[in-house]
Amino acid sequence: MVPYPINYEVLLQLINVFFLTGLTLLVHPLIRLIGYEINKYSVFFIMLPLSWNYIIINGYIDGAGLYYPYDIPSLTFFAAGIILFLKNRWLFFYPVFILGCLNRESACFIALGGFLLTVNIERNTTFSNIIKSNRKIIHHVFIQAIIWLTLRIILSYTFRNNPGEFFEKPHSMIEFISRIWTGDPHWAMHDPRLFLTLFAGIWIIPLILWKKLNGFAKRFMILGLIYLVVLIFRSNMMETRVFNELNVIISVCALCALNSRHVLKSNYE
Repeated sequence: MVPYPINYEVLLQLINVFFLTGLTLLVHPLIRLIGYEINKYSVFFIMLPLSWNYIIINGYIDGAGLYYPYDIPSLTFFAAGIILFLKNRWLFFYPVFILGCLNRESACFIALGGFLLTVNIERNTTFSNIIKSNRKIIHHVFIQAIIWLTLRIILSYTFRNNPGEFFEKPHSMIEFISRIWTGDPHWAMHDPRLFLTLFAGIWIIPLILWKKLNGFAKRFMILGLIYLVVLIFRSNMMETRVFNELNVIISVCALCALNSRHVLKSNYE
């Protein structure tokens, strides 16, 4: 029925279209949970950093054109997981979380993000009271950690004889940064200066408009900072595709900051 072969490239595009559609549909409910109301067409704003990072820098203008089938799905699993976590829809959450872990190990940030966004820490309270008031959340995060670790061990053992290294040592980011100033090409980016344009520059919006973010949105930004720190020790940060979930975090917080006049009451502040 299809007049051309269904090869890897065709399947990859079908995967991207399916998960990008899902991600776009999830942006609005995620922002509403954070406590903001946006125009329904504003959800396409997330395509700006995605297009810039994955298409413009990573292949069309410059770069090595590195991409994997799990790159875009990881964003959709992350957004869906956070929404289901915040809504306590555990019956749907765990299948999404498990699929997210099988797709990419960074699904662990669903659990971390859900914890940061829902944990209740009141001022002048003791550690024991914090544990008691957040017992349910801690219980679920513990289960999710066990699931993530178990799947990680099973997958590592199953594919132990595959070619390649068990743990890829990240390349020197210091060397890459030095080439930004000299303009010398790098294996990951022919013009390293394009690295300064990551996310099409929208990351500056929530930072400049920090005061317009509510407490929930600020927690979401803190999750992004944690993700960035992990990348320093775990990934080749000169590859624009490795910033996966950060695209969602930055885009959502930028939309919240730009729509600060349309603030709803958040249940998590």
